[in-house]
Amino acid sequence: DPDAAKFEALRETIKAGVKVVIAPQLFPTPPELARRMCAAAGILAGTRVLEPSAGTGNIVDAIVNNATGFDCVKVVAVEVNSSVVQALEQRRNRMLWANESNFDIRCADFLECNGDLGKFDRILMNPPFENGADIKHITHAISFLKPGGKLVAICANGPRQNEKLRPLADTWEPLPEGTFKESGTGVNTVLLTIDALEVQP
Repeated sequence: DPDAAKFEALRETIKAGVKVVIAPQLFPTPPELARRMCAAAGILAGTRVLEPSAGTGNIVDAIVNNATGFDCVKVVAVEVNSSVVQALEQRRNRMLWANESNFDIRCADFLECNGDLGKFDRILMNPPFENGADIKHITHAISFLKPGGKLVAICANGPRQNEKLRPLADTWEPLPEGTFKESGTGVNTVLLTIDALEVQP
């Protein structure tokens, strides 16, 4: 019975004391896709990683699991919604080896972040799609890459994204229809990668 399964899941959520946060344009990355993004990024021990649209933390979870723990990687997570940030902070408090130094959570609009974040070896992101926001977020994120760094992102598979982002991408993989159905949207999406030049001009 599907309803019984839903009630059981809700009961478990309440029992665990987890606060469910709903926010505009928050479509969590499916865990399997987050793992694929990490594999494409090639995250190594000692890597500094940016997640500029952290949301519920599925990509952060995948980063940490891929790097075998917070003692091996430094993550900076940016999230604009203060309620979501509080949930991330509560999550950090329950994670082994995680602290403010290796899991830095910033409550900010990523598009307003500049030199305060520093540069990164890897950037993994699933930005908001509304009104071409994914284009703005991804092009802004490129400036945060270290020479030789790599960006792995999800974007909408629309005409504007194909015009603006596809020429910048080293790989461009349309994802199956319904990839984000369980997250609450039917938008068609792409997984793309961008490699920073070893020596940037």
